Amino acid sequence: MKTVAIICEYNPFTNGHLRHMLAAKEETGADTVICIMSGSFTQRGDAAILDKYQRAEIAGRCGADMVVELPLIYSISPADNFAFGAIKILSVLPDVEYLSFGSECGDTALLKKAADFLADEPDVFRAYLAEYQSEGFSFPKSRSLAMKKYAEDYPEYADTADILEKPNNALAISYIQALKKLGMNSVKLHTVKREIDYNSDDIDTEYPSASAVRLAVKENRLAEIENKVPPICYNFLKEIKTSGTPLGDLCLYKMKDISGYDLENYYDVNSGLHNRLKLAALNAVTYEQFLENAKTKKYTMARLKRISLYTLFDITQKMYDEAKELPPYVYVLSLNRNRKDILTEMNKITSNVLVKYSDIDKVDKRLRSLIKLDFKAQGLLNIVNRSNYFNRKMILV
Repeated sequence: MKTVAIICEYNPFTNGHLRHMLAAKEETGADTVICIMSGSFTQRGDAAILDKYQRAEIAGRCGADMVVELPLIYSISPADNFAFGAIKILSVLPDVEYLSFGSECGDTALLKKAADFLADEPDVFRAYLAEYQSEGFSFPKSRSLAMKKYAEDYPEYADTADILEKPNNALAISYIQALKKLGMNSVKLHTVKREIDYNSDDIDTEYPSASAVRLAVKENRLAEIENKVPPICYNFLKEIKTSGTPLGDLCLYKMKDISGYDLENYYDVNSGLHNRLKLAALNAVTYEQFLENAKTKKYTMARLKRISLYTLFDITQKMYDEAKELPPYVYVLSLNRNRKDILTEMNKITSNVLVKYSDIDKVDKRLRSLIKLDFKAQGLLNIVNRSNYFNRKMILV
């Protein structure tokens, strides 16, 4: 068995994702595709447009031999920790020879060069980084600006000057760093060049972004996406109710209810930010207003939305630090009915494998709170998406 792994959200699964999956399998010569997919909420702090089992079924019917869940605690984390959680799961998947991902540059050698540089930052670069952070820029923006400035001074890095400006490049670099951190240097890299910007809302293109598809669904422009996603995905998307979601109201309520002192203990809430968040919440009547009140150059919208989810799910810094030290668990969402051998091989590597929620009683007891959190998130997504679809066991496709 020769496996290529893909870390994904499939929110939702588009023709671009299908293109990537087919290219990953063909260009690596793999006979097996395993996807590590975000569950109920995504890295930008949003609710997934479809239930995780629906998205896993779509991926399975489009070529994925197995889809496993990236736990909530990682799926709503910043890029480095999102990548760390995904690679930790990859470490117990059988026969993974390649990791495939999309990138704006489409050059694995260039991405590795940038990753190696950032793993051992020169003092000059660190000084530039600190300078931009002191000016109030967010860490990702400061790092991108510092890389550009460093490349101006050191021409041998001119080819990496703009690499961190693009989100998929930055995430790919995080994957490479996580592989190195976890001692998985034997895993080879494969990338497919993105044809359109990650945040583009342009639906009138051969491979529109998932963002563009979500917007079209929200605005009830279903006819425009019928040929932009696989038929099975379109059939699920047609059933979505577009009358709005209560997620923002739930997040704002929790932010108003929690004390400023307690807020400081939540994941990714540094000293001083808790006061800004609390004040922004108290003076807001809508979630959107809260986000606008709290947003600055330093605190991006995506970070604020993630923090809102940390409070909603009671994910503290202590809880996250403890989770990072635990062994990985593999929650299988879908499996090719002809590839049960993958499951057999995986069970030889780790005993922390679940194919249904009741398997929680069989895994390491220390993992149970995280698995319960994933299940809680699925239930909340059911409310947020006003859906009565609910599954708790692996789908055979």
